[in-house]
Amino acid sequence: MPTLFLTGATGGLASAIREKYLAEGWNVAGFAHKDDHFNHEHYHFYEMNAVEEQSVERRFAMAAQELGPPRALIATVGGVRPWKSVADTPLEDFRALLDLNLTSVFLSAKHALRRMRESGAMVSIGAAPALEPSAKKGGYVASKAGVIALTRVIAEEGKADGITANCIVPTVIHTKANEEWGSPEDFAKWTAPGDIAAMCFFLTSEAGKAVNGAVIRMPNKM
Repeated sequence: MPTLFLTGATGGLASAIREKYLAEGWNVAGFAHKDDHFNHEHYHFYEMNAVEEQSVERRFAMAAQELGPPRALIATVGGVRPWKSVADTPLEDFRALLDLNLTSVFLSAKHALRRMRESGAMVSIGAAPALEPSAKKGGYVASKAGVIALTRVIAEEGKADGITANCIVPTVIHTKANEEWGSPEDFAKWTAPGDIAAMCFFLTSEAGKAVNGAVIRMPNKM
């Protein structure tokens, strides 16, 4: 039974991904700072700080020992800070966004790839503003653009070992948390978590092994 390492495991997107992989017969190791008490015989939760290397290394080592090495890593940790111009953005906020959105992906990839056997796969989650930057999103855009670039580097580095890496770039993801500030008119333009989960599964399955280094917009409005 293959094992998925899923970071940010208690978020709205990760919950859809978790359900998809469990339905497909995978073990899922979920990593997050707080447990949502989801119960399934093939789901295992590990409390982890995604931006502290010691925490990531220890929890990934524990999961690999208990469930076997990961066949796939999906890194969903991310977040935002209040939108401000570059001139008005506190350094603390900028660094926090880099940590939350980019450092978390770097650390997860570093310690998952070390344990991944041949034919493994990684999927990261970018964001549409990283491809089409707009005002007052400097830290967010920079951090998510970094996720895209880092994923493409990993794609190149993994070729020799048969490990793929791809980045999904959604619009706003339609989660309950985002519904708190959006309107029904907005929801129709957002990306459904189930659609992202299906794409993740394709990219980490045998059918998707030929896709590597891709930046996949969802929905694709190019």
